[in-house]
Amino acid sequence: MYFWLRTWVGLTGLAGLGAAVGAWWNPASPMDTIYRNIPPSETASALASRLYATWLLLSTVVRCTFALHEFSLPLAVATCATYVVAWVHFATEIFVYHTVPLKPGGQAPLWVASISIGWLSWCLMEYRKKKK
Repeated sequence: MYFWLRTWVGLTGLAGLGAAVGAWWNPASPMDTIYRNIPPSETASALASRLYATWLLLSTVVRCTFALHEFSLPLAVATCATYVVAWVHFATEIFVYHTVPLKPGGQAPLWVASISIGWLSWCLMEYRKKKK
């Protein structure tokens, strides 16, 4: 159970690394891939793109650390927190600001965060049951 969770978290971490490199390399990358409902006149600055890339890199480090180590309660909670922040961010971008289209490409980050939060929460509950 924990092996597959760690594999999933590691894969999402590596995907985040790819997105972070893309956002640093090409500041328009986030707008081209995720935030497609932003009008061309309202493009984000290179600073915003680098900030987004820095967040992605930070969450990638946390997720890959979780994936590479034995199950640790504090690390699992920190990893789950990265997905909660991502879920809240993408939910507001989709449903409040309407900058991310509600299409399969725009839904993907929300689904990944939802699945990850659910799976990590379930594993955390199972871990606590075993410790009692």
